[in-house]
Amino acid sequence: MSRKKLKKKRYPKMLIIIIVITFLIIISGMTYYILAMSSSSSSQSKSTVLKAAIIDGLSEDIPNPKLINEMRKVLESAGYTVMIFNGSNVNIELFKKLPTMDFSLIIMRLHGGRIQQPIGLFIGSGIFAEPFSENKYTYEYLSGYFLKGVAYVGEKEYFVITPHYVSEKFEGKFSNSIIVVLSCYSMWDQVLASAFIERGASAFIGIDHKADVNYLDRVGLELVELLSQKIDVEEAVSRVLEDIGPDPATGARILYYREK
Repeated sequence: MSRKKLKKKRYPKMLIIIIVITFLIIISGMTYYILAMSSSSSSQSKSTVLKAAIIDGLSEDIPNPKLINEMRKVLESAGYTVMIFNGSNVNIELFKKLPTMDFSLIIMRLHGGRIQQPIGLFIGSGIFAEPFSENKYTYEYLSGYFLKGVAYVGEKEYFVITPHYVSEKFEGKFSNSIIVVLSCYSMWDQVLASAFIERGASAFIGIDHKADVNYLDRVGLELVELLSQKIDVEEAVSRVLEDIGPDPATGARILYYREK
């Protein structure tokens, strides 16, 4: 039998080049798509991270660990990562750096009182931040950024952060955070609330008068339950007023303020 020689097919060089280029285009396109999807997924994951802070400035003077634990459970069930600050961790530095800590909800359980100007007028409240000491924050105290406040319960002296310290000296900006200040007179007027709004907060909830701590704790827990469900601030405050009403002892009520 005669053997026929098998001839190899030869493809034109141009066709090979076209095939290689097409293959590279497909590969690079798929790589770009995968990277884009990964980036999008990462971005979405980052944007859905919820962080909440519970700042318990009353943990030593008027402790209520059961309340704090219930607040934490409610928030965690709603998908929040929760950080709790109490004892000596509640201090000037914490408040100063709060805007940089990326909390979407901040609950403050604090002492409160009205700020009285030298001419005798009251201008609302400040933040009772940490126990007073003659040897600390001399510049801020002498320049009026901090005041000395005396707690209604226990009569302990505190450094009080004024609204203009919030607006001028706090670091960074809040990321549309909701601020809840459970303290007497925190919404006596809108001065303190406005300072937080200036710093990037989306809403501020506070108390318009002197209030009993048991009332404030009840209000605080219901607010946490409602806000954790993404209920609008206005509706949440309205529901609390409907369910709990004003403080039966003093007539104090919760109010809210947001940028118009």
